[in-house]
Amino acid sequence: MDIKEKITKIRKQKGWSLSKLATQAGLTTTTVYNWYNDKNATPSRDSIEDVCVAFGISVAEFYADIEMDNLTEKEIRLLELFRKIPEKEQEKALSMLELLCK
Repeated sequence: MDIKEKITKIRKQKGWSLSKLATQAGLTTTTVYNWYNDKNATPSRDSIEDVCVAFGISVAEFYADIEMDNLTEKEIRLLELFRKIPEKEQEKALSMLELLCK
């Protein structure tokens, strides 16, 4: 299951439309609709966090059954490297990555 499939699964379990998901997550309906209308569109990390809050789940719960097969080699490498960072330093690493994304 990929990220969009996971969002769809939970959204349907709650009986939410795409529009309701957008409203509950504090996102624009255009943003949410673009995830489904553009094959290359993927929710940003911030959007995923907003969706998790709306769904009432943690980000860890969200990713619990996302298939690793859908990750690129670079994404897998990034996860492997992140796991090697001491826990005290992980937040700094995340902050640096977030700065690169802006």
